[in-house]
Amino acid sequence: MSAGPAGFADRPLSDDQLRDALAASLGIDPSGLALLSGREAATGLARLRALQERVRILDERASIDDLTGVLRRGAGLAALEREIDRARRSESRLVVAFVDVDGLKRVNDDHGHAAGDHLLREVATVLRTRLRSYDLVVRWGGDEFVCALYGAEPAGAERRMDAVAAGIVAATLGRTVSWGLVSLEAGETAQSVIARADDALYVRRRAAAAPDEGEEEGEADRDAAGAP
Repeated sequence: MSAGPAGFADRPLSDDQLRDALAASLGIDPSGLALLSGREAATGLARLRALQERVRILDERASIDDLTGVLRRGAGLAALEREIDRARRSESRLVVAFVDVDGLKRVNDDHGHAAGDHLLREVATVLRTRLRSYDLVVRWGGDEFVCALYGAEPAGAERRMDAVAAGIVAATLGRTVSWGLVSLEAGETAQSVIARADDALYVRRRAAAAPDEGEEEGEADRDAAGAP
């Protein structure tokens, strides 16, 4: 018997097979569907699968940040946990980057939120295009992103993030991002590795803001030379 309504015209199934398939999809005992005809079972199966597909699409939409097109925080956290599990199973490296958009508040204050939104979209676009297609990109907060680079060596991840930063400068006419990188360690959770990456960002930012020791000594020498 053909199961046309269920989309199985090329794979004819018996009435019992159709009822079994519907019962399996519903997670119930097939005996509970004994009174259904094969056509009714096929129709029910087709409608159930259409509903499942709609739920999948809605779930996918709910996991994506409307502004930037990358994963929202909740969905991203779950995805990062899966990447951590995968890295541990395969004994592979996993590098996590925490990225902060510099000066977003000033952009919003000086040029309006539309300009700030445009900056965030540009940053997300560069992250997606400069990282590998399978690298994880998550909007973590208002001006923060988290990225996960599966199988990447720390030095390679550093070069890739340098390329991201340069790409953002080019795409946004001089706007910059700050970032920190860490490698996953034994026993870490998604939350803990993200926290370390955030700490690494601030260490890097402080180091960039601090004057070079040689420059400090030069300034001190010049001051001493000019003192009366």
